[in-house]
Amino acid sequence: MSLLIIGADRINALIPRLEEIGATRITHWPARNSKTAKNTIPRHVDAVLFFTDFLHHTAARKIKSQVKQLGIPAIYSRRNWSELAEQMQRLPR
Repeated sequence: MSLLIIGADRINALIPRLEEIGATRITHWPARNSKTAKNTIPRHVDAVLFFTDFLHHTAARKIKSQVKQLGIPAIYSRRNWSELAEQMQRLPR
C-alpha cells in the first residue's frame, strides 16, 4: 500500500510500524504552512493519512477535496500510534 502522510514534522518513529502493517511506499508532506495546499496527490497513492494536530487548515481543506475527487480512503488522526493503528486496520487491502 502506498501512503501519503499530510502533517507532522517528523514521522521517522512511525515508518517502521507503518511498514509492519503493509505500507510499502510512504510519502510525507509537512503541512504547517499553506504552500502544501498547492501540491497534487501523486497517482501511486492508495490512502491519505492526515495528522490533524500538525496541519494548516487551508492545506487540509484543499487536499481533502482532492481525496474526495479521487475516491482515495483517508484517515484523520492525531500523531498517536494507538489511535492510528486502529484506523489503519480498517483500510481496504
